[in-house]
Amino acid sequence: MLMKTLASVVIAVSATLLLGCGDDSGVESSQVKKGCKERDGAWFGRLDDNTSFMSQTQEACEERLRQ
Repeated sequence: MLMKTLASVVIAVSATLLLGCGDDSGVESSQVKKGCKERDGAWFGRLDDNTSFMSQTQEACEERLRQ
C-alpha cells in the first residue's frame, strides 16, 4: 500500500511540474513585447512575427530589430 501511495504522489508532483513548466505557445502575440533583453551574456530579441533571435551585443540586437 505504501508503494502505491508513493507512486501516486510522485506521479502527481511530476504532472504538476510539467504543467507549470509548459511553453508560452498560448500567449497572444500582442502580449509578447518586442525588444532586446540581456540574459547570460547574450542579447535576445523578438521580431514582429514572434520569432526570436540571439545576438552577441545590444547594438547588433537593436539593428536586427530595425531591419
